[in-house]
Amino acid sequence: MADFQQQQFALQGQQGAAPAQAGAAQPAQSGEPEALRNLIVNYIPTTIDELQLRQLFEMYGPVESIKVVTDRETRTSRGYGFVKYRFAMSAANAIQYLNGYPLMNKRLKVAYAKQAEAQQALQQGGMAQAPMAQAPLGQTPAVPDMMQQMQQMQQMQMMQMAPQQQ
Repeated sequence: MADFQQQQFALQGQQGAAPAQAGAAQPAQSGEPEALRNLIVNYIPTTIDELQLRQLFEMYGPVESIKVVTDRETRTSRGYGFVKYRFAMSAANAIQYLNGYPLMNKRLKVAYAKQAEAQQALQQGGMAQAPMAQAPLGQTPAVPDMMQQMQQMQQMQMMQMAPQQQ
């Protein structure tokens, strides 16, 4: 059993993925190129955790995995992470609507994690052509109540922390 886990860790380490727990269900593959499903997210506020990031990104489709990169010693967020969708169209919609999205005191930067591979896959027709959801002309997509509540909670938390720092 331990040898199996070591082999699995070595294989996934070569692919850049976190090791899965033995017996854990593996997510279904869509058959679409991974380069079109895997996103990098920059400028994540350091108080945002993986659960909160998942809630935001799941609005655009089923998410296979989320990883917020943290400092090894302090375990604090380094301000960037990765989101892997089950479908390429979900990833494309997330880029369209969340790139530049204001979150707390920052604006998210959302793009394909491997831009060159994604561009090549798009040129080869690697994504099923489906109409993209769009907001009405001249308007940005509506922000769900959940996200507004999350931002308000974080602002209240920051205000509570401000007197402690003085």
